[in-house]
Amino acid sequence: MNEMFRHARILQEFIKSGATVEDLARAWASIDGKRDKFDAGRGKSVMEDETGHYAGYVVEAEEILQRATNYARDRR
Repeated sequence: MNEMFRHARILQEFIKSGATVEDLARAWASIDGKRDKFDAGRGKSVMEDETGHYAGYVVEAEEILQRATNYARDRR
């Protein structure tokens, strides 16, 4: 399968599933082997989250989506 079509299909599945920034952040934490720390920080304030993994991954997921959006706009 053409790589561009594979990427488009993955993105469509992400959108259709109703996935959120938090879902993306959780997946990223899982890849890093830190999902347990991410989940432990969920629902806590930044001050209460001892590891900072929850807020850190969410902020990074937001940033990656924003950058990807900007790059897509630049490409057009």
